[in-house]
Amino acid sequence: MTDPAAENFELEPSAPGTVPPRVVDELRTCYRTARQYTGAFSDALKAQAVKHEVEPAALRRYITALENDGLADAAKENADLARLLEA
Repeated sequence: MTDPAAENFELEPSAPGTVPPRVVDELRTCYRTARQYTGAFSDALKAQAVKHEVEPAALRRYITALENDGLADAAKENADLARLLEA
């Protein structure tokens, strides 16, 4: 099944090096939406970090690692940081 909105966009540019205005408009809309979600995520993350008495950056890194299947990498990085801080 194809998205009807996607069918309204040309697959090939009309001229090399140009982007149709409606594509630019759609990308701008996507960008604004992404910024809104990013802001909401940041606000929620900060509030939960305060509520649970953890550093916001640590909670962000943990959530990011969970979502990117990067817990092992995050654990190694934390172990390396702890070792450096002990020196």
